[in-house]
Amino acid sequence: MIRKMCINTVVAIMLLSQTYAAAGSKPVADDIKYLARNKPDEAIKEFEKIAKRLLDQDNTETILIYKDVLVAASSTKNMPLVEQMVKLLSAPRLAPYITPYLFVVTNAIGVAYRRNGQFDEAISAYKCTFKYAFNDIDKMTVKVNLAIAYRMKQQPAISFQLLQSIDEAILNGNRKAGLLVVKGNTAVVLGKAVDAVKFFSEARNYYLKVQHKRSAARVTVNLLGAALISRKLDIFDHYRTKLAELPDNYLPDSDLAYLAWLDLMHESVVKNTMAADVISYTIQHVPKLIEYGYVEHVSQLLESLDAGDLVPKRTVFLPPETKLKSGLASTWCQDL
Repeated sequence: MIRKMCINTVVAIMLLSQTYAAAGSKPVADDIKYLARNKPDEAIKEFEKIAKRLLDQDNTETILIYKDVLVAASSTKNMPLVEQMVKLLSAPRLAPYITPYLFVVTNAIGVAYRRNGQFDEAISAYKCTFKYAFNDIDKMTVKVNLAIAYRMKQQPAISFQLLQSIDEAILNGNRKAGLLVVKGNTAVVLGKAVDAVKFFSEARNYYLKVQHKRSAARVTVNLLGAALISRKLDIFDHYRTKLAELPDNYLPDSDLAYLAWLDLMHESVVKNTMAADVISYTIQHVPKLIEYGYVEHVSQLLESLDAGDLVPKRTVFLPPETKLKSGLASTWCQDL
């Protein structure tokens, strides 16, 4: 059996890291970069050990560390630290060094807004990031992040148009897989679960080609949801067996929570009705699944069983506990 962290979050982190070149960075920056993406709490602890020293260090390494701590703070929902990192990055002492990194910095700010449910601010920051996108891969990254934000803002048609405008011929490996994951999630929202199954399956294959087996397993979780929505029970059974072969701790708890619910829903889909105990379980666990980032998948599957009212609307649109200030990227994006 197996569990999950929101796939949108994973894709955003992956795309950000792939477009980021840490030229000239020192070991401490490399360590924090790795921890920010894999163990964000530890990245923050490592930063705290050197925070005072960095105040007297004016160079590119300082910028790289601040940017990666911003990413870690965003991942852990530490919004005061996000604002602190942006303030440090915009300090006049770093102005001579920051221009080559404005793409990753403004993009990271956009990701922080999106993760915090502030989609309008995320979209504004991403649009600014376009100014600093000087190659096709950078432009693709921004379009994908914009597509995620528009989809989560419940504007999937705009999301789909952005994704369609990407030249997939320039992509391979992880980037290609990441784009397909976002396409799959958008297809689910648009009521095109059959297309979503295809996109997720292709993404899985691309991840396997580059030996990213954990990412392949994670996107398989999304594939299973789309398979149930589209009533592709043979596909569900096929890929569920593959996940069952993995160690219990292979994926995060969030993946396992979603999978446990899908296993329960499988019988409901077969019978085309939800038993009382399944309804009770769903009412109890759906808020947590929504928190994990599955609101769209959960909503579509429940609606396919005429049970869409089990999704608590107040939970879907709950504002963030700590709201980030508007215009965090305004130092570099005067039109925000």
